[in-house]
Amino acid sequence: MPALRELQAAFCAAMIAGDELPLAGLLVENGKPATERLAIYRNNIFHNLLAALRDVYPVVERLVGEEFFTAAGERYIATHPSAHGDIHCFGAFFGAFLDAFPPARTLPYLGDTARLEWLVHEAFHAAEHAPLSLADLAAIPADRHGELAFILHPSCRLLTSPFPLQRIWEVNQPDWPAEPAVDLAAGGVRLLVHRRDFVIRIEAPSGGEYAFLAALASGDALASAYEQAIEIEPDFDPGASLQRQLANKVLVGLRATLPAMSAKR
Repeated sequence: MPALRELQAAFCAAMIAGDELPLAGLLVENGKPATERLAIYRNNIFHNLLAALRDVYPVVERLVGEEFFTAAGERYIATHPSAHGDIHCFGAFFGAFLDAFPPARTLPYLGDTARLEWLVHEAFHAAEHAPLSLADLAAIPADRHGELAFILHPSCRLLTSPFPLQRIWEVNQPDWPAEPAVDLAAGGVRLLVHRRDFVIRIEAPSGGEYAFLAALASGDALASAYEQAIEIEPDFDPGASLQRQLANKVLVGLRATLPAMSAKR
């Protein structure tokens, strides 16, 4: 008799890859062939995982249609089996999968559209965080403001693409009131995805502000983030950006870069 781990691995191989040979001789016959009984489990697994993909990627499905999405989803499930007990974690690599999926070759924007939808999904399920206290900011001497390292809200995600993803996403929402027309030649985007007051927001900051937020998200101090921003946008105003992102609850905390940074002199 194999160990439990070996039996579980054999069952997974039978479910996902259809390789039932390792289970041969281990299943008890009860009037229905073992292959039919295994097929019931396999169908349920594929149905549930495909439903999870549909929940996360409604825009992708709307763009390609139900038949195409089902075929792509089944192929993804077979090649990227779930590795996490939380079904909300399933589907993270669908964008990269679509990039390499031969039938999607004529839809070069499809992978990035999926990446945006995954970030929306992550933002929706991210932890909550209290807003930054203005008293914490006021307690820091002005000559040390450049050393501040801000913490972004856990829902914040950043994405760049050569395609007009925000427009693609907007016109494929159920409540879009006009024709779903998209000009793929309109140019690329830099996007900030975040959740505020239980609503997902997709915004397109300027090049400088995007670089500023990306630097802060990487843990860079304020002075360094500002330098990176003005390389892209020479007239970037860090003060206005900070006020805006504090009000939007994008910046929600401070990370000390020097000992006792928050103590007044």
